[in-house]
Amino acid sequence: MDLESMRTFLSVARNRSISRAAQELYATQPTVSLRIKRIEQKLGFPVFLRSWQGVDLTPEGRHILPTIADYFFRLQTAKQMPQEAIAHSGISSIMDAHATQETIAVDEWLVGEGIYALMSALEEVPDTHVRTTSSAQLHSMVAHGICTRGITYTDGIPKAWSNRETPLWSEPLALVYPTADQTVPNPTVADLKEYFATRTFILMDDPIFTDHSGVTGPLLEDLMPQATRVVDHVGIMAYLCREPGNATLIPSGLCQRRPAFNQPGIIWTAMDCPWGPVSVVLVENDFDQLDFDDEIHDAITGWATRERARHAGTEQR
Repeated sequence: MDLESMRTFLSVARNRSISRAAQELYATQPTVSLRIKRIEQKLGFPVFLRSWQGVDLTPEGRHILPTIADYFFRLQTAKQMPQEAIAHSGISSIMDAHATQETIAVDEWLVGEGIYALMSALEEVPDTHVRTTSSAQLHSMVAHGICTRGITYTDGIPKAWSNRETPLWSEPLALVYPTADQTVPNPTVADLKEYFATRTFILMDDPIFTDHSGVTGPLLEDLMPQATRVVDHVGIMAYLCREPGNATLIPSGLCQRRPAFNQPGIIWTAMDCPWGPVSVVLVENDFDQLDFDDEIHDAITGWATRERARHAGTEQR
């Protein structure tokens, strides 16, 4: 699938509308429709369901969404890297801007309650800078040497990048739903499938969702929710989960550390379901000879030990 086709597929999936996708892509509606038709012909199955309400992904479309979004992101990153290398004589703009020897990337889903202890510990280490980013970008930044290490959620599936992952702790998935919804299912595939058969699954958009496709892909395939709604911010996800008929499954630690999931009108319950737990890992470039006894490694692992203990008792809010 060429870059234009992937961009079109992702735009329609994100906007859930051919007309809005056409505006975003500066193309006509017939052109976008033709591109989608060609995609479906090449794949041999429909990727969108069209109705008067708009456009929704088919089960097959939901299945390939993370793969296409991930590949598209990687291609975009690959195109940018040579340009950055020329502009900065082989030295990353991030490293230039902060003039530091060590840049630590942190998954933005980990930012919130508890992250300040890590920031304080790393502030004690000279020439160290912390950068928050998305999970997918984090892996790329570490692999290309823009960051020396990263801390992120992972789905446990090896990525294309030559990065080494060291587990720090794990979190169960949590069902997030409106307080008014009294129908909380058991954490079994059958019960959750019945639950989501009448609900919209709120889904994070690329790039965060795509790098967790090893969890969310099988999850959506098993649950087959009534509908999916793609958003690009956890705050929007939390807001929508306050509305009847909406729900989602995300790491319980994300619920615990973000105030948006602990407001009136929303509740979350940690579940021992088949798609969890989700691990948080330390990501390092396999080609780098890092000192595993240095101050940075000690600061990260010490913080992770405290976080592991804090999340061990997470059950419900």
